[in-house]
Amino acid sequence: MLEKINIKYLILFSLFLMLIQIFIGTGVREFIDEQIKFYGRENKDLWLSSPKLNFYIHRTFSILVFSVNAVLFFISKNLKIDMKYISMTMGLIFIEILVGASMFYFSFPIMTQPLHLIIAIIIFSIQLYWYLKLVSP
Repeated sequence: MLEKINIKYLILFSLFLMLIQIFIGTGVREFIDEQIKFYGRENKDLWLSSPKLNFYIHRTFSILVFSVNAVLFFISKNLKIDMKYISMTMGLIFIEILVGASMFYFSFPIMTQPLHLIIAIIIFSIQLYWYLKLVSP
């Protein structure tokens, strides 16, 4: 029982980190919108030529989000808790990081921006569902 309580707090912490990451990401998106107005849609390679600090925070914060969820993964495995939610979360975080990196390194391939946001929302939804499932009687 004590282990379930501890994992609930860690899931809550992970949810909080995801909210922060999504919030910072919206700031990065606003910056990209400004760059699109300045450079034009045809010059995608210039959009992140001189990013603001929030871009670097967003990129680096993803390591924290991944790490906390990796800890959740190993705790769940050791406690023999149902692994499907954390496995889905970890897989989606990995994909999310790849999509985010592709936007930076490959000049925003088509559909990567909406895909990046949709995956973030799905990650948050899975985490929230998992948390609610653990706290319900």
